[in-house]
Amino acid sequence: MSSSNQDYLFWISVAHLVPQIGFVSSMLFGVILLFLTVYGASKIFGSYKYLLIAFTLLGMAFSTIEIIVFPNVHNYRAGFLFFSFKETFGITDIRYWNIPLAAYTFFSATISLLSVQFIYRYWAIFDNSKLKYFTGCYSLIWVGYCTFFGLQYALGTFFFLKLDEPAAYYLREEMLIRYHVNVTDLPSMALVAYDPFDGSVRWFNLMGIVSIFVIVNVQYSIMIYCGWSMHTQMEDKIKNFSENLKKHHKQFFKSLVMQITAPTLILFIPISIINFIPVFNFDISFPSGALLCSFTLYPAMDSMIVMYVVSDYKHAAKKAFRRAKAVFRDKSVSRVESTTINSHR
Repeated sequence: MSSSNQDYLFWISVAHLVPQIGFVSSMLFGVILLFLTVYGASKIFGSYKYLLIAFTLLGMAFSTIEIIVFPNVHNYRAGFLFFSFKETFGITDIRYWNIPLAAYTFFSATISLLSVQFIYRYWAIFDNSKLKYFTGCYSLIWVGYCTFFGLQYALGTFFFLKLDEPAAYYLREEMLIRYHVNVTDLPSMALVAYDPFDGSVRWFNLMGIVSIFVIVNVQYSIMIYCGWSMHTQMEDKIKNFSENLKKHHKQFFKSLVMQITAPTLILFIPISIINFIPVFNFDISFPSGALLCSFTLYPAMDSMIVMYVVSDYKHAAKKAFRRAKAVFRDKSVSRVESTTINSHR
């Protein structure tokens, strides 16, 4: 794929258009979900309601950062470049212009929060007493948990994937051919697995991959353990619960499974390909940012999944619609009566 001299500017347009669609849809469905959660959700949600709110807000924030930074990725043989064509917030100092790109990678906090939701659902079924850790000052534990992994991901990319002279040398010609830009003129971070001068392994760069691998797999391990335990043992644990509570647990478990399936397909599989393929040094060249940008659709998908699966949201939506319809009807009647009175004067 690298023999052609074709440029990839079309894919830059795609990588910019998809986030804009993701931003609009995430804001629309996010606001609807927040409204229904705050004003229409059943009291049975308990403190889980705040996790749903936090997860939705974090997804909306991520969509906003995406259209501010507009990050792109390009894979070339034993390396990849994570870059942007924009000097975000007008940052021109080369020492700081990668900070917005690193801040974008804070999205790992979103997946950390999803693993926290699995922990909550797991304890709600198997050890209800531990739900106290989601109330009051204890809830700061989870804020710290998500912040820690978000910062680890961001700082890992910022320091381990710093564009140095060998990486710039290796990617310069490729970026000129594909995007007509000099790699050193862009806010960018890079991974080059092997030194282009002597062929030695660039271990410092590869530590960036190791950091990402560890962070992602910690979250997945938690979700797989909690999810599998709920799948195999939930029926026995909730057999004495009320029918309403049984339905509640089953619906939220189903929504969590769907919520983790979506980012796995549209984020972590593409990220794994982007991160690990340089190790094999294949003769490839492709605009991988076109794969990565699909994740911006996830916050909207997440909101739709919750509203579709959890029946409380359907009931709340119907109730809100009836109220809005009644208010509109009352205003229409009042307007007609006012017009009639004025016509008889």
